Amino acid sequence: MGTGDQTTFWDTGAERVAGAVSGAGPRLVLIHGLGQDHRIWAEIQRAFPEYHCFAYDIRGHGASPLGAGAGTLAQLGQDLVEFLTAVGPATCVGFSLGGVIALWAAAERPDLVSGVIAVATSSVVGKTAAAAMVERIEVFKTAPDERVYELMYNDTTAQLAKPGNNVSTITASRIEAIGDRGGYINGARAVCSMRAESINDRLPAISAPVLIINGENDLWCPRRAAEIMLEQLRDAEFVELPGVGHLITDEDPSGLVSTMRNWLQSER
Repeated sequence: MGTGDQTTFWDTGAERVAGAVSGAGPRLVLIHGLGQDHRIWAEIQRAFPEYHCFAYDIRGHGASPLGAGAGTLAQLGQDLVEFLTAVGPATCVGFSLGGVIALWAAAERPDLVSGVIAVATSSVVGKTAAAAMVERIEVFKTAPDERVYELMYNDTTAQLAKPGNNVSTITASRIEAIGDRGGYINGARAVCSMRAESINDRLPAISAPVLIINGENDLWCPRRAAEIMLEQLRDAEFVELPGVGHLITDEDPSGLVSTMRNWLQSER
């Protein structure tokens, strides 16, 4: 898993957290999205040996236990705060739900978050998206493995834009990451909670610089999602990767690395 090294475990707060650590230098903490684990960052970690990279599994994903999952963004955000308290302040890089978690932590604990890179992220959840999450929660609760795989395969297909992607391989990795499904259900509930309590209201409190990276053909977090965040953030930049869908770490890791490096090395 991860960069090829053994999975690492950290004791943070009341929970044990799994992930992969690599490199040396300024800290980057990498947070994956719903239905994934820290392995999505493997290529990114290899590309940044000059940074001390910590990629961790959010609760109930990968090798991190679910524990007492509350199904709220606040709990997932507090998990990140506890992780940062353990490893030290860092620039946080989050994909999709991971980006929302990073933004929550940046608003809550500016002393621990020196910057945020939000990849394929949205700060609001509309009625249709919330309903889709509720549907997935019910399927993941009771459906047989074949139905769960079918749903995850279809979601993965819709989240990719470029031809030639190995949907089966990506889907299999995602199925492995969610294990007994409890973490997925917990994360999906956290997404639904954003319908009533949007993180958008917290964005003006973020003092750290933010880079928003979206895919041009992302149907899940389109350009408008980035524009909404840019309207609220004090110090933010936006980069759109051409021809890319939602799963940027799978479709265009080199473009992601280049964009991240340019921003990290710029004078901010």
